[in-house]
Amino acid sequence: MAQMRQQVKELESRKQRLVERTGAGSEEFRSPTPPSSSSYPSRATPVKRENFVRLANEIEAFRRQNAVMTKQLRERDVATGYMQNLLLEFSHDETDSDNNSSSGSDSGPAKSKKSKAREPLGSGPRPFNGNSRVRFTPLTREEGLTCVRQTLQLINNARLLYATEEHYYNRSKFLGWGQYTLRQGSTITFSVKKSLSKVTPAQLMATTWHLLTDGKNTQKLIPSTVNTHIRPLQKLSDDLFVIDRRSEDSARSGVLGKKLALRTVYVLFRVADADGSQTLAMKTINLPLVKKLLRDDEQWCDIFYWIRFLPDGSVRSSGGDARARDFSTVAEFGGSNTYTRDEIAKAWLGELVFLAIRWESLAVAPTLLKF
Repeated sequence: MAQMRQQVKELESRKQRLVERTGAGSEEFRSPTPPSSSSYPSRATPVKRENFVRLANEIEAFRRQNAVMTKQLRERDVATGYMQNLLLEFSHDETDSDNNSSSGSDSGPAKSKKSKAREPLGSGPRPFNGNSRVRFTPLTREEGLTCVRQTLQLINNARLLYATEEHYYNRSKFLGWGQYTLRQGSTITFSVKKSLSKVTPAQLMATTWHLLTDGKNTQKLIPSTVNTHIRPLQKLSDDLFVIDRRSEDSARSGVLGKKLALRTVYVLFRVADADGSQTLAMKTINLPLVKKLLRDDEQWCDIFYWIRFLPDGSVRSSGGDARARDFSTVAEFGGSNTYTRDEIAKAWLGELVFLAIRWESLAVAPTLLKF
């Protein structure tokens, strides 16, 4: 692609030089007599029409090829959104039984064979062994904070698209979750949200952060057919991590009959705002060297989504008690990525609702159960 762009630039430069020489020649051979009313140049004008037409045709051909290649790259990038689908399905969890299959005094050959039968897809070794490490250069603190600022700006830009409640009111709800989605070209922006009673943003953030920073807990949010492994690569602070993630889906047929594990390295962070709202976000870091050195059974993909918890007003106090008697929090799941097929985008949004429902059972219920 870079070579083709360079060739196009060279052809355009040659075209410009030809036009300039043509203009200079016209001045040199121009007759002092008044110009003819004919629109055709005189014979004295050395206009190299054949070269001009040939160069113009070559430039146009390169532009068409560039458009075709861009389209092909976008179609290939459909796989980029595949990672989101790993978190967006509501199904039974088998993590505990799988993780405990090799523990205990009865872990004999039969149990080992059972554990082996449950190995995730993929022809290579299990994730995160000695062969699966990434060549990651740790970020400086300033680089980490820059990632956070840029990601928050992207979130704010995306949330402006659904800043008014009308975007949610005009769409159907599922178990109390309102939805919003917008396609701009090949970019899909989505969001689902719901108001939850008697729980604060800080409570929800604490339980959600615990779910997403531990591999065993993260597995509870995703389908049992998907085996996801996360490994912290760097801890910049208690609220900012760099995570290495590898996911394998036994329910997918793969590419050309070959099942590929999806790999990504992303920043995971949480921030609290002055208005009491809390934001958690995950966004892939651009790491060309890591992409280049992936194993044969792996494919790189990008993720970008966020979770926000916002106070939902008030709050009545009972009698002379100044403390709030009732309160609620709006939970919002959102994301943005590039898709070229509408059916994938629709499935993505539909599965996101089920992720939110499962999150609700794992993160919200513990804060409401009081003994």
